[in-house]
Amino acid sequence: MDEAADALAPVLPVPIAWPAVFDTPSAVERAWTDFVATLPHPEMISLRQALAFARARHGDQTRRGGSAPYWVHLLRVGMELATWSVATPTLLKAAVLHDVVEDTPTTIEEVAAGFGGEVAELVDWLTLPDPAPEGAVRRYYERLLRDAPPRAQILKIADRVDNLRSIQALVMRTGERHRDWARGYLERTRWQVLPLASAAPSPARVALVTAMADLAPLVASGGFTER
Repeated sequence: MDEAADALAPVLPVPIAWPAVFDTPSAVERAWTDFVATLPHPEMISLRQALAFARARHGDQTRRGGSAPYWVHLLRVGMELATWSVATPTLLKAAVLHDVVEDTPTTIEEVAAGFGGEVAELVDWLTLPDPAPEGAVRRYYERLLRDAPPRAQILKIADRVDNLRSIQALVMRTGERHRDWARGYLERTRWQVLPLASAAPSPARVALVTAMADLAPLVASGGFTER
């Protein structure tokens, strides 16, 4: 990761106790509130504003196959970055806002106006093209690997790690109903996101490979290997 040292300075110098994948939205929100309260006041305020904006824009959206509000995922991604000691105020705000353009009518210009150009750039990197014509998704991930700044790549890894963990919980809860879809998601992760991990910090690589390996036995008899 080639950003300046100041840009990469973690916002929290101590390990974080983070809820498990089956914890309730209230537990996730409480953990996030406790985490944000440890930050300097301006950063705390800006993260609260980002979350309020994201919650308003995502509205009543929920995670696939369940009733958990969408913002639970956003907070988990931010906390994942913090556990890897790579979270900065900019990266945390981008984590909270990373799906707001892709999944709501929000524009990237609104994100830039409210939270600054750096945050908007990261959100833009996390936004899949819409509509997505034939080959557009593959080209997006090729460009993410080739051209994206390291902060955008690690944000995508954190996003995918939490998605994989949520999908693991979903398959454990619902069995066959979502297994084929989960298998396809795991297979896509091999070529979409796993290549990003080669240059990522060790905690990010370990988290991604572990999340893939944990899901694999639930969806494929052959299990998971990195190759």
